[in-house]
Amino acid sequence: MSKRILFVDDEDWSVTPYFPKLQDEKVEVDLAKDGDEALSLLQKNKYDLLVLDIMLPPGNKIGKRVEPRKAGAILLQLIRQNEVPNMKTLPTVPVIILTAVIDYTLSESIKQLEITEIFQKPASFDEVTEKLLALLKN
Repeated sequence: MSKRILFVDDEDWSVTPYFPKLQDEKVEVDLAKDGDEALSLLQKNKYDLLVLDIMLPPGNKIGKRVEPRKAGAILLQLIRQNEVPNMKTLPTVPVIILTAVIDYTLSESIKQLEITEIFQKPASFDEVTEKLLALLKN
């Protein structure tokens, strides 16, 4: 059975370079560009790994009052607290944060949600890819 990753990022150009390498390794890759797409895909598919940007459009399901700067953190909180109805992905799924914006307060609150690692964009392609593939082998 192949492994599957969900990338959640509204700037697809920053994550699509990873797709060919992962697909060469027989990893299925999906992309959600906002909170609504992410929630829909989490309800539809079981993922072995999530790669999440913090600053992205929340969509209507996460909440109109959520500021985009924190939408990824709110999404992660919903996943960890198993508050996504009919979610096929386990709430304990490994999560890599890949974001351009890292402020100390937000970073500390995200770490409490049991993330595996934070990479700041622009991140080393080889370093991120190596980490993703290593996590999928576990």
